[in-house]
Amino acid sequence: MSTELHSRKTAAVEVENLHYSIGDRRLLDGLTLDVPAGTSVAVTGPSGSGKTTLLCCLSGLISPSSGVVRIGGVDITQASAGERAALRLRTVGTVYQFGELIPELSPLENAALPVLLAGGSAKGAYADAQQLLDELGVQGASSKTTAALSGGERQRVAVARALIGKPSVVLADEPTGSLDQRTGDVVADLLFGLPARFGCALIVVTHNPQIADRADRALELAEGRLIADLGEAR
Repeated sequence: MSTELHSRKTAAVEVENLHYSIGDRRLLDGLTLDVPAGTSVAVTGPSGSGKTTLLCCLSGLISPSSGVVRIGGVDITQASAGERAALRLRTVGTVYQFGELIPELSPLENAALPVLLAGGSAKGAYADAQQLLDELGVQGASSKTTAALSGGERQRVAVARALIGKPSVVLADEPTGSLDQRTGDVVADLLFGLPARFGCALIVVTHNPQIADRADRALELAEGRLIADLGEAR
């Protein structure tokens, strides 16, 4: 890498004094957060409060106006766009509300895609993807298209895709928002079990307080800052 990005033994996610504005609208205003490996955080807040913007800053998809974001001790705010993209492939897995899978591909192909795009071994990628899909209970992973799956199955494939690169951080943006309550509960059980099973840090954005209550910490994004569930400002 052209930029000096030195890893340190720190929390999986560290955010210090993060600011992000669109025009005169300030979405993130001195926000601070740390998430140790093996733990989960849920972030709630009304639509437009900046929850998805926060996830985009954490994944390096957008650059904050100021502040520091460290993923696994690496300051991604000092990295180039190419360096952030490479770090995402290696370190960050993301689960979206609607899965964002390619419907024409099989579940197996969708789950293996990040490793294939990173130039990894196809044989290894498909073997790892199959193992994850088996563990997550997705049947017929190589014999049917993703379009034929139920909503809950698609989210399971999305989780497998997020985990395929063995990330240290998993981000989930309204992962149960398009599911019925029963299926949403199953997906939530799966997601909040990831830190213990895989040692990753998990950050979930949700409108659902029942989903948020499953996290080790539930925070509210209000006026650009995170407020702890007991009212303690972060």
